[in-house]
Amino acid sequence: MTTVNLQMDPAQEGITGFVALLGRPNTGKSTLLNTLLGCHLAAVSNKPQTTRKYMLGIFNDKNSQIMFLDSPGVHAGNIAIDEAMAKSVERVMEDADVVVCMIDPTREPGAEDGMVAQLASKSKKPILLLFNKADLTTPEQQAISSRFYRKYLPDAPDITLIAHNEASAASLIVRLKKMLPHGIFLYDRDEVTNIYERDIAAELIREVLLLELEQEIPHCIAVTIDRWKELKTKEIMVEATLNLEREAHKGIVIGKGGRMIKRLRKMATAKLIELCQCKVTLELFIKIVPNWRKKKQFLKEIKLLD
Repeated sequence: MTTVNLQMDPAQEGITGFVALLGRPNTGKSTLLNTLLGCHLAAVSNKPQTTRKYMLGIFNDKNSQIMFLDSPGVHAGNIAIDEAMAKSVERVMEDADVVVCMIDPTREPGAEDGMVAQLASKSKKPILLLFNKADLTTPEQQAISSRFYRKYLPDAPDITLIAHNEASAASLIVRLKKMLPHGIFLYDRDEVTNIYERDIAAELIREVLLLELEQEIPHCIAVTIDRWKELKTKEIMVEATLNLEREAHKGIVIGKGGRMIKRLRKMATAKLIELCQCKVTLELFIKIVPNWRKKKQFLKEIKLLD
């Protein structure tokens, strides 16, 4: 996973285009992206706001190149980080050739679903309704969600699948190939993203925080990679800072006798080794940045806001 290289060979063409993954928080967008790409690119957890900015994932097969745009979950908010996430969603919608509305029928449709449906309707782009969690959904739940979204998108085709199941997720590719145009491929055929490894690493470290820490604390933490050095011994030295909003959270992150920070480092290191396919030495540092989610300048510094 390296930076993007534009594909200059005009013979490399086929079915191609940008596909936006749109939905309320925790509908399975990042899980689906990881399944389709066959690698752990996007952070996944069962907590809201796991995805904070858009992420590009590039699917390639023998006759297509489909660029998936994973966006933050659509939600209402009134602080700077909410604004940054909303702008990421807007950018994804602007770039998309097709919009996939991901729906979780196991949850009652609510205000956030209304926001998703309205965004999709106003986009004037081809829409595909995707009902996730087919293995957990009852026919009644499916019908309730379908009726809700049909109020806004009466003519949109639909598909039902299981995002974490490779064979099930593959059915989405079949449908998208019928909706996307023919064109020249923009990326090398072996690329899966245009994101630097160090940026993916920051997301994977944050995924560990989401899984291991108390409910509210991970959302008050921003992970920044301060040092990424590749050694001749095929080892990578990584230094990351956990930027906390509150001094009171520091003790929880460190844990009694340093046990929690050691656990976080161990689990994050394992994820980075899987990502980089080599030995990784990870050091974690803690910094207090009061109310960083409300500070636009800080959000720009950590690339959550343009």
